[in-house]
Amino acid sequence: MFTTQMSSRKEVSITRISFLFLVLLALGLGAFYRFPSLDRRPMHTDEAILGMKLADYAQSGHFHYDPNDYHGPALHQVSLIWAKVAGWGDPSSWTEHDLRVVAVICGMLLLAVTLLFADVLGRLATAMAMLMCAVSPMMAFYSRYFIMEMQLTLLVALTLACFWRYSQNGGRLWLIAGGCCLGFQHATKETFILNIAAALAGWLIARALIGDFQAAKSSGLRLSSSSNNSRPTKVWLWVLIPAIFISIASYSGGFHDWKAVQDSLMSYANYFQRSDGSGHEKPWHYYLSLIFWRKDTLVWSEAMIGGLGLVGMLYAFVGDFKSKAHQAFLVFLSIYTLALFFGYSILSYKTPWCILSAQYSLTLLAGSGAGWIWTWLGGSVTRWIYKLALGLGIWHLCYLTSITTGSNAALPYEADSRNPYVYSHTSPNLLRLLEEVKKIRAERAPESPDIQVINQDSGWPLPWYWRAEKNVGYQTTIPEKLTASVIIVDSEQLPAVRSLLEGRDYRERGPFGLRPGVLVSILVEKVYAPESKTVAPVLPDKSSPSLGVPEGTISTSPTLMPMIHAPVLPNMGAAIPRKP
Repeated sequence: MFTTQMSSRKEVSITRISFLFLVLLALGLGAFYRFPSLDRRPMHTDEAILGMKLADYAQSGHFHYDPNDYHGPALHQVSLIWAKVAGWGDPSSWTEHDLRVVAVICGMLLLAVTLLFADVLGRLATAMAMLMCAVSPMMAFYSRYFIMEMQLTLLVALTLACFWRYSQNGGRLWLIAGGCCLGFQHATKETFILNIAAALAGWLIARALIGDFQAAKSSGLRLSSSSNNSRPTKVWLWVLIPAIFISIASYSGGFHDWKAVQDSLMSYANYFQRSDGSGHEKPWHYYLSLIFWRKDTLVWSEAMIGGLGLVGMLYAFVGDFKSKAHQAFLVFLSIYTLALFFGYSILSYKTPWCILSAQYSLTLLAGSGAGWIWTWLGGSVTRWIYKLALGLGIWHLCYLTSITTGSNAALPYEADSRNPYVYSHTSPNLLRLLEEVKKIRAERAPESPDIQVINQDSGWPLPWYWRAEKNVGYQTTIPEKLTASVIIVDSEQLPAVRSLLEGRDYRERGPFGLRPGVLVSILVEKVYAPESKTVAPVLPDKSSPSLGVPEGTISTSPTLMPMIHAPVLPNMGAAIPRKP
C-alpha cells in the first residue's frame, strides 16, 4: 500500500510561495520566543561561571582550559568576537541579555541550516521541520541559555549538512567546511565523540542496506573540481586536516598553549569516571519522558515531534524513493538519531540539554514523517483534517514554549523546578535578595558595607552579580572570625554562624531561595549613631589669636572594617560537572 501511494514524491511538494511563507513564519516564531526579555530569568550557576570565565578571558587575553571541570574555549571565543561586534564594553557592565544573545543567534542559525536539507526532505517536510524546531519548548528554552549546547547542536547540524551537500555532487569546499565544523565541535564540548560514533553507525548501516549516498546525476554548480569516486582515504584527508587544525588552533589560543591541546585529549579519562552519574543519575527512559510525556502540575510533551519522527523513520525504510541517495540519507539520519538516544540513555549521567543534537535530527525526521503522511492521505477532506491536526500540534508546542520561556505572564515557569528543562536552576527569589542588599547599601551610603557569603558552593551565581564589588568575600565553610557587617549564609550553616555572633547585634532578614532546597539568610549588623560627648568649654587664651573653632561636641568616626577581597574563581566542578 505504501509503495502504491508513494510512487511519486511530487505530491509532497508545495508551491514556492507557500514554502516561503512557512519558512518566514518559522523564523518569526523562532525570534519571538528567543529574543525578548533575556534578562528576566536569573542566571543559572553554569551560566554565571561561564560568564566569569569569559570576563577573565576578555581581560587577560588567555583562556585557561581546565580538563577536569570545564569544557573547551570555542563558546568563549565566539562570544568574545560577538562582544566586540556588538560593543559590549567593559566586562563589569555585561548583562544576562548580552551573554544569552549568543545562544539565541546559534538557535536562529540552526533553523536556517535546515534549508540545506531541503532537497532530500522536500519543501513541505523542510518547512514543517523548521516550524517544529522554532516552537519546540526544549529548543527555544536552551536557545536562551548561555551554555555550550546550542552552539554544539548548530555545529553538528552544519557538519551533517556539509557532508550531505558534498555527496550531492558538491566540491571539496563542503568537505573543508565540514572538517572545520568538526574541529570546532571538539573545541566546544568534548562529548562530540558520541555524535561521531552515532554518525559512523548510521553511515555504515545506510551503506550496507541502501547503498551509496552519491547523486545519480551531477546537477548544479560545483564549488570546486572534485570527484566523489576519489579514494576514500584522500576524501577523508580533506575533512581530518581542517578538523585537527581548527581544534588545535582553538585550544592553543592561536598555537601558544600546547598544554591545553594535550589536556583536551587527556580529558576523556575524566569523562569515563563521571559517566556513572556523579550526582546526576537518571533512569534510562529520562530522555524519552522529555520528548513524549512528563507531568508535574502541567503535562509537558513534545509528542508531536516524537511521533512524527518515528513515522519519518518508518518512511526511511519502507517508502518509495526516486533517488537511493535520498533514502540512504534518511536511513542514516534514523540510525544516527536512535544511536544517540540509546547512547545517552544507557549512561547514568543525564542532564536535559545533552540530548539537543538528537532532538534536532529527530525534528528533521518529523518533518519527513509529516510530508509522508500528507502524500499518503487521499481526498481533500482527510487532508483538511490533517492540516487542522498539524495546526493544533504547532499551537500546543507554542503554548508550552510560551510557558517555558516566560512569554506567558500568567504561567511564568521559565525558572520553576516543575519545568522539565529547568535543572538545578537559581530561584527567582534570589532577585529579592539582590534588591534587599541593594537597599542595605543605599541605607549605608556613601560607605559600602563589607559582605561575607558563606555557602558550600560559594553562593553562585552571586559572584556574577557582584563581580564589580571589591568588598565581597566568599567562603565554602564558616571562618573562625566573622567581621563583615553583612553576612549571607545558607540555612544549614546558619545556627553555627549565630553562635559565633552571639553578643553582637545582627538582625536577620530572609530566608531567600538560592536553588531548589537551598535557602540563605541575610544577617545585618545594626549601626548605632555615634554618641555625643559634652566637654567643658575651653576659655580662649588672650595671648593667642582665636582659631575660630566653635564650642560644641566632638564626633568620633567609625572604625573601618578590614576589606574582604573579591575571590579568585574557585574550582566549581560541582557547579559545572562534566557531561559525558
